[in-house]
Amino acid sequence: MPTITRLPVLPLRRLRAEPNQLILHFRGGRLVRKGAGMAYWFSPLSAAIAMLPIEDCQSTFVLNEHTADFQSIKVQSTISYRIVDAEKAASRFNFSLSIDHGAWLEQPLDRLASVLAQRALPVVRKLVSAQSLESVLQHGSEQVREAVVQAFTRDAELAAMGLQLVNLVIDQIVPSAELEKALGTPMREAVQARADEAQFQRRAQAVEKERTIKENELATELELERRQMQLIQKRGENALLQAQQEAASLQAQVEAEIARALMQTEAESQRSLIHARAEAASQKILAEQQAEAMQHHHDIWARTPATAMTGMAMSELASKLTTIGHLNVTPDLLGQSFTQFLRDQSAPE
Repeated sequence: MPTITRLPVLPLRRLRAEPNQLILHFRGGRLVRKGAGMAYWFSPLSAAIAMLPIEDCQSTFVLNEHTADFQSIKVQSTISYRIVDAEKAASRFNFSLSIDHGAWLEQPLDRLASVLAQRALPVVRKLVSAQSLESVLQHGSEQVREAVVQAFTRDAELAAMGLQLVNLVIDQIVPSAELEKALGTPMREAVQARADEAQFQRRAQAVEKERTIKENELATELELERRQMQLIQKRGENALLQAQQEAASLQAQVEAEIARALMQTEAESQRSLIHARAEAASQKILAEQQAEAMQHHHDIWARTPATAMTGMAMSELASKLTTIGHLNVTPDLLGQSFTQFLRDQSAPE
């Protein structure tokens, strides 16, 4: 709002307005000053001052209407407008300022908002009352906006008020609280159903993942068991093969030992046989030699005189006896032998 200051002695006031504030100064019923952002001294005794905003103004209004199926709805809109003819607007609405403190004597913008809402009410009512609640809720916002904008554009009364529509926004079209709750029930149930389905899907996926994990663990355990069985089987085969190899080796060793024993036995038999044959041959030869020696002795003894044989017998006897305890030599034993010896010595040669 403009600032009005007073002097302590003189009956003068000073007004200072902002650049977006248009000042209309009247004196004696005539407009004597007009401009935005003005600052001047004036006499309060004869001055009437109005201030109009030259910036875009906004106003929000709510209209309560009924659809064709007798359902209550609320249409909330925000309208933007500007004052294009300040004198016309000042003549239709009270924008007068208090000379003492510079504030509006009334609330002109509230009255402007009320007038605009009243101008929009017939258009909105006609459009909403011809449609069902579902149609209004689905397509009503754009239809209401277009209808109100066209109506305001063709409305000559707004031009007579010095106003121009800048923009219109339908903030929302909502049914009553009870009806909104009833309408939202299927949606909430559908959303809840989707949420339940999503939760069920998540649980199903979790169960499926858990099942997959269990199957993988079971498959892993089965694979480990299979490999363990293969390992045990392989170890058994290796043990059997080792046992077979050891048995074969032992059999070969035993067969070798048996063959060696047989060979040793056969060799011993051969040696024994050869030794026996050699011994037999040796005994035979010895017997033959002894027989031949015996025959030779017999031959010698046959040609040897009796006295010589007696001496040889005595010599042989003496060689066999290690100790002679007593020996008797009689004349009969040696007489004949000694007589024969002398004969032989005396015989001519």
